[in-house]
Amino acid sequence: MQPAFPFALLLSIVAIPTLADEPNDLVKPQVLKNLIQTVTPSVATIRVNGRDGQQIGIGTGFVIDATGLIATNFHVITEGRPFTVELSSGRVLPVLAVESSDRTSDLALLRVDIGKEKLPALELANNSLPSQGSRVLAFGNPLGMRDSVVTGIISAMQEIEGRKMIQLAMPTQPGNSGGPLINIEGKVIGIINMKSAIDDNLGFAIPISQLDALRETSNPVVYERWINLGLVNEKKWLSVFNATWNQRGGMIMARGAGSGFGGRALCLAKPATPDTFFEIAVHVRLDQESGAAGIAFYSDGENRHYAFYPSNGQLRLTCFKGPSVYSWEVLEEVRTKHYLPGDWNRLRVHVEPGKLKCFVNGHLVIESNDTQLTSGKSGLVKFRDTKPDFKNFEIGTDLRVPPMTKRAEALISEIFSQPSKLRELTPADIIDLGESNEATNLKIKQRVAKIEKQADELRRLASDVTIAPVTRELAELARRSPDNMLLRGSLLIARLDDPDIDIDAYMARVDEMGREISVKFQKNATPKSKRKSLHEYLFEENGFHGGHAEYYHPANSHLNRVIDDREGLPITLSILYMELGQRIGLSIEGVGLPGHFVARHIVNNKNQQLIDVFERGKVLTMNDAENIVANRNNRPITPDDLRAQSPIEILNRVLGNLISVASNDQDAEAINRYCEASVAIEPDSILARRMRSQIRMMTGRKAAAIQDLDWLIDHDDEGFAQSEATRLRQALIEQTEND
Repeated sequence: MQPAFPFALLLSIVAIPTLADEPNDLVKPQVLKNLIQTVTPSVATIRVNGRDGQQIGIGTGFVIDATGLIATNFHVITEGRPFTVELSSGRVLPVLAVESSDRTSDLALLRVDIGKEKLPALELANNSLPSQGSRVLAFGNPLGMRDSVVTGIISAMQEIEGRKMIQLAMPTQPGNSGGPLINIEGKVIGIINMKSAIDDNLGFAIPISQLDALRETSNPVVYERWINLGLVNEKKWLSVFNATWNQRGGMIMARGAGSGFGGRALCLAKPATPDTFFEIAVHVRLDQESGAAGIAFYSDGENRHYAFYPSNGQLRLTCFKGPSVYSWEVLEEVRTKHYLPGDWNRLRVHVEPGKLKCFVNGHLVIESNDTQLTSGKSGLVKFRDTKPDFKNFEIGTDLRVPPMTKRAEALISEIFSQPSKLRELTPADIIDLGESNEATNLKIKQRVAKIEKQADELRRLASDVTIAPVTRELAELARRSPDNMLLRGSLLIARLDDPDIDIDAYMARVDEMGREISVKFQKNATPKSKRKSLHEYLFEENGFHGGHAEYYHPANSHLNRVIDDREGLPITLSILYMELGQRIGLSIEGVGLPGHFVARHIVNNKNQQLIDVFERGKVLTMNDAENIVANRNNRPITPDDLRAQSPIEILNRVLGNLISVASNDQDAEAINRYCEASVAIEPDSILARRMRSQIRMMTGRKAAAIQDLDWLIDHDDEGFAQSEATRLRQALIEQTEND
């Protein structure tokens, strides 16, 4: 990193004196190797992050004390920025504090947590200045290239802005800053500080003696206070269970998992909470809706407290009575349209003897008569790795938001009923709306959420309408089982993701490929010679191959892309192989070895050959097949593993691969498409129906999910418990009524 002070940019070229050739052990390879091996474990990479969390700089530091003291430049860590310290071994050392720092001398000492192992400290040279012409090594991370070493010589001692500096004849770059300058004896004689602004082969280092003053005047700053966001005021807040609670102005941010069960952590207001008739309110925003954070009240400062918070789109009132999950009671859990996912939501709890009322955005959502806890502190709570933001925390007797003025209410009503009125609003209208700012904004946000929900529903409808003809044709194919079922079914599956696919064109192309192979046959060609021609055509002339580089790319499961790109999965390549085999008069079937689909060429009853199409037509022995099963499933092969699979089984296996990829990508809409296709192909499958009911519920297709649950209740007597299906059905009905 470049130094923060200005003289770094004003340096001019300084003539390097001519040095006499002199023997020096440092140039001997073995000596050099030993020295590097000794020093490198003590050198650390320091990475600095900016305001948005991205890396903005990299520098170097080195261990000077085995108990966890690291020296570097002040400008490397910059002021108030988060940074990390990592040894060459890859071990990341948690930063405890900036032990001391001095902007003028551009030096800093860092205190790190060494755990159970002491660090390898470098020996510092005595206070005498190094002599001109001495050979030295510089360790660092120039331009981000980690663990680099460069040799050079001390060309002069310079005084720059009243400070003695070591002038170096060696290349130095940003990233070298803060690294150790090592003499032939392996001792630190300086700290790399900067490069010349004019000559890349000229650099400067701070004499190690200048570090003494910093060590003698330690002024430690705890790391959490060093970074840009300060900790919450300890006079006003009490942190429980170890999460980090930072504050900027009136906003409080919680980061890191707490040590309470479920990653629970609290930040309690120190002022006493009234015992009766009070309210607590706060605005909370979750980083992701699967998280959980909100209000804690009646806390004993340890494990006992109530909590009201959103989690997975629902509002919960819970009672924590001890240190384990067994002492946790969910008093009530509701889903409500008044909660705004991904936005600020105002939580409010009204407490009076024998009654708890919980509100979100001004609407009562939970009312409880629970009286297990009756006194304690109030504050904030978070769970797991949630990174919530809080603002406007209040404790009082009446924290209701003032309602909208009649004028504002009339304006909002007019806008909602006639959206064109938005273009006609005057500055005076805006002022009128601003008189009840919070209530008006909430009303607008709720309307926006409703419109966005409707837009999402319309997008889902458009998707469903698009794939409906595809699933209908798949269902018809499965019912009729025509000769072209496997080929056409595979292309229809690809159309689920690309509605523009011309299926007939691809089927015609496969027919054409079959003819291109056949014209090369000799008269009275044998099955073996035909197979050889098939292999030459696919793998040598056209370069079809397994998608090793991007195995899990969805295109590998789309037969049109396999044909176009000549790359695919074992199963899709095998489908093409089987179809081409059929067109040239070969009997080829698919074998679903666990984890690796292969083809089987049936020459006659006595001659059957397994083919690994993914590996460019490799012929497999039975021992090869046994190894595939053993390596992938840790069990011996079974007769069922070698069974020929039906077109429906093969198509469902393709869909299973696509579901797996979509699950990894968290693409619920894609999973829904594939589940629709799976049920279309195999409508009596309990498993397919179960999967579809679950994804329909997840994606908001409530009426359709209820239909699947009804089917499961009627048809599944064992696998999917009827009681569970009935419970889910009732929950969906209640949710629909609530919406």
